[in-house]
Amino acid sequence: MATDVSSSPMPQLQSVQKAMALPTVGAAVGQVGAFYTKVKGAHSLLEWALSTAEAGVVRAANTAAPYVAAPLAAGDARVAAVLDELERRVPLVAEPPKVIVETTRQAVMSRISPHVNKVYTAREAAEQRVHSLKELSWAKANALLSTAYGQKAVHSVDMGATYAMQLLDHYLPPVGPQEEPGNELVAASSEPALHTAQTVGRLTAVAARRVWANLAYKVNELRNSGVELDVRRYITALLAALHLANVTSQQQQQEQEQTGAPPQAAAEPAPAPPAPSKHAPASAPTTATQLKTTPEFKSTETSN
Repeated sequence: MATDVSSSPMPQLQSVQKAMALPTVGAAVGQVGAFYTKVKGAHSLLEWALSTAEAGVVRAANTAAPYVAAPLAAGDARVAAVLDELERRVPLVAEPPKVIVETTRQAVMSRISPHVNKVYTAREAAEQRVHSLKELSWAKANALLSTAYGQKAVHSVDMGATYAMQLLDHYLPPVGPQEEPGNELVAASSEPALHTAQTVGRLTAVAARRVWANLAYKVNELRNSGVELDVRRYITALLAALHLANVTSQQQQQEQEQTGAPPQAAAEPAPAPPAPSKHAPASAPTTATQLKTTPEFKSTETSN
C-alpha cells in the first residue's frame, strides 16, 4: 500500500497476479486499500504506527525470503493452477462484478420462477374454489329461506330483532351522540340470507355500542360524584382479604392439632332388661305360692 513492491527482493507470485487480474478481487482489494489509506491518513499517530508496522512486515519478509523460496514457489504454482482451472470451469469469474450480479440474479430467478408460478397458480385456484363455494352456499341459503318455512324463520328473526331493540331502548337507552347503524336492509323477498345477516349484524353492533356507552357514562358519573374507581387497588384488597382468610384457617388448624382430639363422650348406661312379654309362657310356681294353696295354710289364715 505505502510500500514500494518493486524495491522488495520478494519474488513476484504468479498466483497473486492471477487473483488480482480477476475483476471481483481487484475491486475488493481497491476498496480495502482506499479504506486503509483513509484510516491511515486520519491521524498522524495512526500513520506513524501503521508505517512502522509496514516496515516491520517488509523487513521480516525480506529476512525469511531465502528460507521459504522453494516451498513458496511450489504453493504458488498450485494456487495458479487452481485459478486457471476455476477460470476454465466458471468463466463468469472473469467478468466485472455488475455482470456477475446480474447473471446470478437471472439464474436464481430462472430456478425460482417456476415454483413461484406454481404457488401463485395454486393460490388463485384456491381463491376461485372458495369464491365458488361461497356463492353456492349463499345460493342454497337463499333457496332454503325462500320456502314457506324459511320465510317464517326470517319473519321470526325480524320480530326477535325488533323486540330486542325495544329491550335495548328500555334498559340501555342511547347515551350522548351515538352513530347508530343505518336501517338500509336488503328486502327479505329478494335476498333473505343477506337480509338475515344484516339484521343480526345490526343488532349486535347496536348492543355492543350501547353497553360500552352506558358503562362509560356510569363510570364518569361515579368519578364526577367523587368516587374514584381504582381497579388495581380493588384487586389488591381482594387478594389481601383472601390471604388473611387463608392464614386464619391455617392458624385454627394448628391450634386444633396442638390441643389434641376433643374429649370422648360419657359412657352410655347399660340398656334395661326387656320387659316380659304378655304372650310369654308362665314360669313354674314358687314354694311360697304352693304353700298358700294348701288347706292347712288356708285354715290357719282363717283362724287368725
